[in-house]
Amino acid sequence: MIVTVDKYTRVVLTVIAALLTVVAVGMWIDAPSAVPAAQAAIPDSGAQLQQILDTNKAIKSSLGEFGAVLRSGQVKVQIVEPTGKAKASAAKAVPVTPVTPR
Repeated sequence: MIVTVDKYTRVVLTVIAALLTVVAVGMWIDAPSAVPAAQAAIPDSGAQLQQILDTNKAIKSSLGEFGAVLRSGQVKVQIVEPTGKAKASAAKAVPVTPVTPR
């Protein structure tokens, strides 16, 4: 089997080989000389616990305020039946059928 290659194909293959060489040399030059060693960080458990306690206090405070608003009677809930397009797009309740084990 004899393969003949014209001049254009040889030039294109030479250009591709040159560009691949440039890319390989560029990657070799930019490569780090050594991978930095991983350093273990010891977490500050006291600070983490304090952050959890502060968050807990904030949640407790906001729940207390919410409870005070509910007890004051300022919250009023009104249920409105959807009409027109809103009624068509409203989710319909589907009865759940219990699954019996086999």
